[in-house]
Amino acid sequence: MVWSSKSVVKPKTKTVRKRLADGSVRTYEYARTKAAPAKSPADSLTNMIAAYQRSPEWDRLSDARKSKCNLYFKRLSGFGDYPAVTVKRQHIRAVRDAIFSTGKPGAANGFVNVASALFGWGVKADWLEHNPARSIDLIPGGHLPAWSQAQADHAIADLPEHLRRLVLLALYTGQRRGDLCRMAWTHYDGDRIRVVQGKTGTPLVIPVHPVLKAAMDGWERRATTILVSSRGRPWSPNRVTDGLRKALARIGFPAGRNVHGLRKLAATNLAEAGCSAHEIAAITGHRSLAMVSLYTKGADQERMATAAIVRLQTRKA
Repeated sequence: MVWSSKSVVKPKTKTVRKRLADGSVRTYEYARTKAAPAKSPADSLTNMIAAYQRSPEWDRLSDARKSKCNLYFKRLSGFGDYPAVTVKRQHIRAVRDAIFSTGKPGAANGFVNVASALFGWGVKADWLEHNPARSIDLIPGGHLPAWSQAQADHAIADLPEHLRRLVLLALYTGQRRGDLCRMAWTHYDGDRIRVVQGKTGTPLVIPVHPVLKAAMDGWERRATTILVSSRGRPWSPNRVTDGLRKALARIGFPAGRNVHGLRKLAATNLAEAGCSAHEIAAITGHRSLAMVSLYTKGADQERMATAAIVRLQTRKA
């Protein structure tokens, strides 16, 4: 559903005739609808959003991304009839903080990212000169927690088979929830899994780790998709999240662990194995190396610290 400017409705009238006590008939006319609202100015934020939604940049977004953007655009509806150039950093920050106050730091950060993309497009398309959402700090704690390897091992050992599939597939491919649900057996040739990411449209060919291959070759193919519910049916992303959350609670996991945390663990494991940011992105499909650096930072620090101590020992020897 596209968020757009208010529709203009021409007012209509209805005629009512009423007989009075003296026998005469009087005619009344009533407006059927409220008067049409004034059109938004040509340079309004409403019209800029509409122009963005007609652009090639918008067309390249996935359906899931468009839906998320439209939800966040509604947060800007209070500024809709104002010129786009009048929206300031303080306004974007105020909306971010309002979302955060509802206990949703991830959604608050998501709004900032969407607003930055919208106004960044507006700058390139000459709607305004500056991006008011640029460089607004993300709220700490807005990122979903990563799993530890011990937690992954615990889940693989104790979860039922259909959820064990989910954990293994996420851990060794590093894909998002929706992409995991779409993986079909036809995408697996025995050595590689082919993925076209729903969020970015990025095509990936992922070599299958021996541990994952051994598991997959033993899995019963109960549906066209690799992941299935306990009843053997294809899974929707929301049901995956709900099913995993409940199952993890039953085996004593802390709250907040979800499929995206396994994606983070997959990237961390690649970093600790010595993979570069580009190599990790070739598996996970991240477009931003800055995001990948979150996973490589700790591993790089440990390697550099170890190398530094080795050099110090060699020098003293």
